[in-house]
Formats: sequence, C-alpha cells, structure tokens
Amino acid sequence: MRAVGAIAAMLFAAGSVVVHAQTYPSRPLVFVVPYQAGGGVDLTGRIIGAQLSQQLGRAVVIENRPGANGTIGADYVAKAAPDGYTLLVGGTGPLSLAPAVYKKLPYSPLKDLTPVILLVTIPQILVVHPSLPVHTVRDLIALARKHPGKLNVAAGGISQQLAGAMLASMSGVQITSVPYKGTAPAMNDLLGGHVELYFGDPSMLPTIKAGRLRALAVTTPMRYPALPGVPTVAETLPGFNITSFYGLAVPSETPREIILRLNAEAEKALADRDTREKLEHSGLIPTGGSPEVFAEFLRNHVATTAKLVREAKISVN
Repeated sequence: MRAVGAIAAMLFAAGSVVVHAQTYPSRPLVFVVPYQAGGGVDLTGRIIGAQLSQQLGRAVVIENRPGANGTIGADYVAKAAPDGYTLLVGGTGPLSLAPAVYKKLPYSPLKDLTPVILLVTIPQILVVHPSLPVHTVRDLIALARKHPGKLNVAAGGISQQLAGAMLASMSGVQITSVPYKGTAPAMNDLLGGHVELYFGDPSMLPTIKAGRLRALAVTTPMRYPALPGVPTVAETLPGFNITSFYGLAVPSETPREIILRLNAEAEKALADRDTREKLEHSGLIPTGGSPEVFAEFLRNHVATTAKLVREAKISVN
C-alpha cells in the first residue's frame, strides 16, 4: 500500500507540473537585471521583455538589482522560487567571471541557476575620452609607457576590470583601474573626462558615433560589424580575446516544461524582425539556441575565463 501511495504521489506531482506548465504564465514575469539601468544588460532585458510581454499576454517587469559586479542580482534569482516567474538577465560578470575572481560566492552559476537561452553575444569596445591624444592601441600603449600609472581605466564590472588588466599585462604597462558600481557612473566619469579609458558594451555606439568617445579597438578576435573600421586589440596584442554575452537563466529545479516554454518564446522573440533590428541597432548580436547549447557555452566560458583571470592575476576578495 505504501508503494502504491508513493507512486500515486509521484504521478500527482508530475501531473501538477504539466498542468502548471500549460497554464504558465498566469501572472507577470520579473526580469532581474543585476546592474543599474542604462547599460547593455538592461537594454537587452527591456527589448526582449517587451516582445515576450506581447507574445505571452503578461507583463514583464524589469527589476534592477545592482551591486557587487552583478552578483547581488544573480544570487537573488538563484534563491528565488523555481516557478519560472523570476528570471536573471545575466551577463558575463555574474555568470562566468564571478566564480573566477570571488573566493566566496553565495551561489554557483552552474549549480544554482539553469540556463534558458543565450540571447546575444557582444564584444567590448575600448574607448577613450576625445581629449586623450591617442588614436590606436599602439598610441595608447606608448602614452602609458611614458606616464606609468597615470592613465585611469574605468571598471563598471568585473569584465571591464579583466579587460583592463589584460591590456596592462599583455602590453607591459601600468594603468590604474578605477572601480565603479555599474556602467552608468563609469560612463558619466568617462564622458566628464575624469577617467581616460574604458572597455564598454555596444550601448556606447551612439555616443561613439556622436564623437563624444573615440573607439580604439574591439576585444573579439574578429572585427565587429557595427564598427567595421575599428581594429581588434589582437591586431596589436596577438591573443587578446574577451567576448561578452547576455542570456536568460532561472533558479535550479525550475520545471523542465517551463524552461522549454521560456526558451521557445525567447527564440520566437529573437526571430521577430523588429526585435532583431532593435538589438542589432544597439550593436548586439542575436544568438539563441537551446538550453543545452547555452549550458555548454557557459561551461566553456567559465573554464576559459578562469584561465584568463589566473594569468592576469585578478582577485576581488
């Protein structure tokens, strides 16, 4: 009788999950952006969220939870109810850089979060304030050698810190890293001329095209279609490669049926012409794929990032 009761309980639980998945979503979804409003992660979340809201007939609320290089927001989602209503719009920082640089992390990106879909991939763009008399990475290195430690690179997150450290390490120059609590304050100080350089995301493209910032290079191995005339850092420093990404993740133990529903809806959103145009106009490269594809991408990214962090000798605590 106990065995029969156990089997009945299992069947009831399985049936409940199916019914829940069929009626999902029955209330608004919350997209947790672990940074302040205004950056690339926030922009991606708002563009995808708006399209998902249309498709699902439910509101998608953007909730900015900045701090600690994106780990506060990621930890919040990792500990949320695994019901598909709280999602992380996660970037490189909290999903692959944090495990490499934090000795004590309150969550594991690979264990406490389940990948849903890889939304976009993007390069970082090395920019300088127009007042700085440099036009190439070679010019920048020469100036840094002439004035050791005098040039300041803003770091709005761990990925920017890593990029700055890699530039300094691979070129053998001293550049001072200045940490900020997010992209917006870093950009404000850069535009105000308080810091000289920054590795930022494609949300800077309008500012670059307006001439308020000067793009020197991109961090990916190949040149960036949105800035075809801008070389890669690797053209001056062979082997330099930092590729960022934004994706959706949910708490572990979220029902598989809900993850597949979210993945399918996000794929549909990425295929929408207006959505793709908005992303591409902002310099983001729509990507997509199954949860398994994103999971494998994330595992590889975590391993590669850990190697880069060791080589650059970066540590947060």
